[in-house]
Amino acid sequence: MTIHRRVALGSLAAAAVAAALPRTVRAQSGKALRILVGYPPGGAVDVVAREVAEGLRPAGYTVVIENRTGATGRLATEQMALAPPDGGTLVFMPGGNATIFPHVYRKLKVDPLKDLVPVAVSCEFSFGFGVGPGAPVKTLNEFVDWAKANPGKASYGSPGGGTAMHFIGVMFARAAGIELTHVPYRGGAAAMTDLLGGTLPALATTLPNLVQPHKQGKVRILAFSGGRRLTGLPDVPTFAEAGYPGLVITENFGFFAHAKTPPAVLNALHVALRKAGEEPRATAALEKLEFQPVSMSQADYAALLKADFERWGPVVKQTGYRVED
Repeated sequence: MTIHRRVALGSLAAAAVAAALPRTVRAQSGKALRILVGYPPGGAVDVVAREVAEGLRPAGYTVVIENRTGATGRLATEQMALAPPDGGTLVFMPGGNATIFPHVYRKLKVDPLKDLVPVAVSCEFSFGFGVGPGAPVKTLNEFVDWAKANPGKASYGSPGGGTAMHFIGVMFARAAGIELTHVPYRGGAAAMTDLLGGTLPALATTLPNLVQPHKQGKVRILAFSGGRRLTGLPDVPTFAEAGYPGLVITENFGFFAHAKTPPAVLNALHVALRKAGEEPRATAALEKLEFQPVSMSQADYAALLKADFERWGPVVKQTGYRVED
């Protein structure tokens, strides 16, 4: 996960897109491809996976999206490691699952950087910190003051413990000198429900999850982790603008295969996925949801993940967060 890029989605828009996209994407020649997603339908990871999968039809693939939720996406990677190394199964996940989790979990059943191999990256985005009716504030500074005055209520949710969004909340709280209780959820959709309902004061999640509720006036994005303001969100400052330069962080979503998959098969999958992600239909759909489409070689994506892995190590260590099992 790169600590300097950007961009976004809205959970209501996500749910609508997910509903519109079929679970099985059919093709003429019927080359079967199963894509595992470790997060619930309608969430950011699921929506992007379906958008790219739709673009695989011209390459002759019949794609089935399988939502294997649980353990913050780790169940899907574990299932991926058990699949035959023939290219018939891929896992689509945040890059942070490969670059952060090895620093967090002492007993990972699957090491994503050793047992899996990156095939193609689809997009990148930044993270947002938003509040709902449970925190009556309009700016990040007001939230800091509110948290100091309401220590018993000061909490924030994330799509799961040990994720980048979890650590963004920890880093923000530390930099602001406040105590924030972290509330991990099983994906971003449930957290958004509680945020909108007022039972969860704040939420650190992918910026795209917050965009539509923000524009509808249901949620207020106080800051996001990109390097500069977005044209579509001119009223929302970056964390750096708000006085937190250490919170310039971005993430990517990508496809991974079994590490023992033959190189020729990996190359064919890379070409098909890269072409699908570059289709005007796919790029327009992702940009509409405030994701930034990304296209790069397998080697470049692997190098990016390696750099992110090394960058996240000291960050995780500084927070003191570690899971024993």
